Amino acid sequence: MISEKIQLNKTAYLETYLLNNSQEYNVGKKRPFVLVIPGGGYAFTSDREAEPIALKFNSIGFNSGVLWYTVMDQVTNVPHNALIEGAMAIKYIREHGEEWLIDTDNIIVCGFSAGGHLTVQLATRWHQEWLAKELNTTSDMLKVNLAIPCYAAAKSKKFAVDDLGFAHQLIENPNTANVRFFGVEDPTDEEVEAYNILNYIDKHTPPMFIWHTFEDVLVDVSASIELAAKLKEKNIPFELHIFEKGEHGLALCDRTTSRKASHHNNHVIHWFELCEEWLSDYID
Repeated sequence: MISEKIQLNKTAYLETYLLNNSQEYNVGKKRPFVLVIPGGGYAFTSDREAEPIALKFNSIGFNSGVLWYTVMDQVTNVPHNALIEGAMAIKYIREHGEEWLIDTDNIIVCGFSAGGHLTVQLATRWHQEWLAKELNTTSDMLKVNLAIPCYAAAKSKKFAVDDLGFAHQLIENPNTANVRFFGVEDPTDEEVEAYNILNYIDKHTPPMFIWHTFEDVLVDVSASIELAAKLKEKNIPFELHIFEKGEHGLALCDRTTSRKASHHNNHVIHWFELCEEWLSDYID
């Protein structure tokens, strides 16, 4: 395993988990790369949805990395800033494809909750000209080939009453949720709609594997249903799994990512196996 932290800017970095190039098997094999994007309400990044997920993808023969995008209210309008940082990471991965033995036709993003929102942002906006211009590159270098949004916050909303979640425990002087998400205290309807990622789904959007739970009270399951409906409308392939039981933030649903007993779920745990089977049609 080759792991290193690569600084993308002053506050964000890419942490890699690259499988060794064995001289015994799969010699010189180029592998898909999964960029794992943890959630945390765009206030923090959850460790539970980071390294354990990356290592799980390693276990099925993929290279992986974690995007530690800028949070802790070091910037306002975090989703926009994080979109740029995610694109920086994808560009860096492609630029090092030969060195890292990456199959650059299979760059996959997998995100959870707010990280799921960023995952769909990257999947639907990678081809926008302004983003390539921002990074002084071409859109092809930023392409997302497959996306795995997990209990993703697919739509934006104006926060009438501030909801800081865990932020008040982690940040000394936390911004309001509106400032964090939209960059302003009182966003207009147009500013809110600009972060409705359903608006950006088009022919450039890659296939997606989506999963959610009916019992999720933090991000309603309707977000994933509407995402799937929009993909269907645009004729983008997807697979959608809605599990009845299970709270928000289950991650891998096992001991490796559990913070409490309710994070163990012997049914929802199958999401990763289902995802691996779905991926096999694209990578094998």
